Amino acid sequence: MSELIATGPPARHGGLSPRAAVILTASIAALGGLLFGYDTSVISGAMLFFQHTFHLTDVQLEWAVSAVLLGAMAGSGAGGRLTDLWGRRPVLLATGIGFGVFSVWTGLSTGLATFVIARFFVGCCIGVASLVTPLYISEMSPAKIRGALVSLNQLAITVGIGVAYIVDYALSGAKDWRLMFISAVIPALVLVVGMIFLPESPRWLAKSGRRDEALANFRRLGREQEAQAELADVERVLREETGKFRDLFRPGFRTAVWIGIGLAVLQQITGINTIIYYAPDILTHAGYSSDKAAILATAIIGIVNILTTVLAIVLVDRVGRKPLLIVGTAGMAASLGYIGYAFAHHVMGTGVFIGVVIYIIFFAVSLGPVVWLMIAEIYPTKIRGAAMSLATFCEWGANFVVAVTFLSLLNAFGTANTFWIFAVLSILGLLFCWLIIPETKGKSLETIEEDFRRLGLGRGARS
Repeated sequence: MSELIATGPPARHGGLSPRAAVILTASIAALGGLLFGYDTSVISGAMLFFQHTFHLTDVQLEWAVSAVLLGAMAGSGAGGRLTDLWGRRPVLLATGIGFGVFSVWTGLSTGLATFVIARFFVGCCIGVASLVTPLYISEMSPAKIRGALVSLNQLAITVGIGVAYIVDYALSGAKDWRLMFISAVIPALVLVVGMIFLPESPRWLAKSGRRDEALANFRRLGREQEAQAELADVERVLREETGKFRDLFRPGFRTAVWIGIGLAVLQQITGINTIIYYAPDILTHAGYSSDKAAILATAIIGIVNILTTVLAIVLVDRVGRKPLLIVGTAGMAASLGYIGYAFAHHVMGTGVFIGVVIYIIFFAVSLGPVVWLMIAEIYPTKIRGAAMSLATFCEWGANFVVAVTFLSLLNAFGTANTFWIFAVLSILGLLFCWLIIPETKGKSLETIEEDFRRLGLGRGARS
C-alpha cells in the first residue's frame, strides 16, 4: 500500500491497476464513514441498558442520544475550515485518532455527565468525518466512477450501522453497553494505519500552490495521460475564484449552496434517524416481546440497509442521481404512511417491521448515498471544504432537532401521527427533488462547477 505514495508516475501500484489503486484509496478513506455509522447507531441498542444504569427519564435519554449530534454540528462547522487549511488527509487521520480515544471514554463513563461529554466529542469526530470523507474521495476520483466511489462512503456508513446492530445483539444478553461503545476502537485503528499510507488530494495541493505534488498525485491515482489536462482544468477554475466564503452567496455559486443545504436537511427531516437511533424502541412499542428480539430485528434492518446501498452504488453512475432521488423519496413517503397506518390500526409486530424495512430500502437507494455524493460534487474547489462544512452543519442541525424531539413527538401526538408527519415531509422532498435538483452524472467536478456558475449568473441577471 505504501506504493501509493511512492515518487514518480508508475502505471501500476504495487501490482494494482490504476483503477484498483483508486478503489483501494477510496475504500480506506471510507472507514471514516464506517465509524460515522457505527458511533451514531450503536447507541440504539445500548440505550436500552444504560438508561437503567443511569436511571434516565425520556427527556434525559433524548439528550443522551442527541449529545453526539451537537458534537457533529460543531465538528462539521469547524471541519471545513480545518481541511482547507491543513489538507484532507491529515484531518481524516486526526479524526480516526479521536474516534478511538473518545469511544473508549464513552464506554468508561461513570455517570450521565461524563457520558454526554464523551459522546459530544465522538460527535465532533463524526461531524468532521461526515464532510471530509466524501470530500476526499470525490477529489481523488475520476468522473466516470466518482458516483460509485463516493457512494462507498455511504456503503461504509451502512456497514458501520449494521455492525453496530450486530454488536448490540451479541452483547445484549450480557447487557454490556460499555463494550458496545469501546469496540469502535478497532475500526478507528484501521483507519489511522490506512491513512498513513494514502496521498493528499491533488486538488487541495493545487489550491495550495503545490503544483508538482498535485500532478504527481493525479498520476499515482491512475490518470496518467489525463493528469496534465485535469490539473489544467483545476488551475483554470481556481484562477476564476477569489476563495472567500461569502462568495458562495454570489449569483454564480448560491444556487449550488441552497441545493446542498436543501438536500442535507431533507435527508434528516424525512425521519431516517428516528429509525437508526430508536429502532429497538419503536419495535418494542410495536409489540416485540423482549429487548433482545427488538435488537435482532434491528440488526436485520441494518443488513437490508447494507445490501440496498450496494445496489445504489451500481445504479448511481448508470441511472443518475435525480431519478434515484425521485423514486426513493416517493417510496419513503408511501412506507412512512403505511407505518403510521399500522400503528393507528394496531397492525403491530411484523406489520411495522415490514414497513420499516421498505422505508430503509427506499432511503438507502436514494437520500442515503446521493445526498453525500452531491454535496461533495457541486461546490467550487477553492472553498469546497468550507461549503461542505455549511451543508453538513445544516444536516447535523436537522438531525439534532429530529432526534431530540422524537420521543416527545410520540408522547404529544402519538406514534401514528408522528410517522404521518414524516410522510408529509417526504412528499415535500419529492417535489424538491423533482423540480429543483439537477443531474450531475458523468461530469467532472470542474464542469459541474461551471454549470452551476452559469445557472446562477443567469438567474442573477434576470433578478
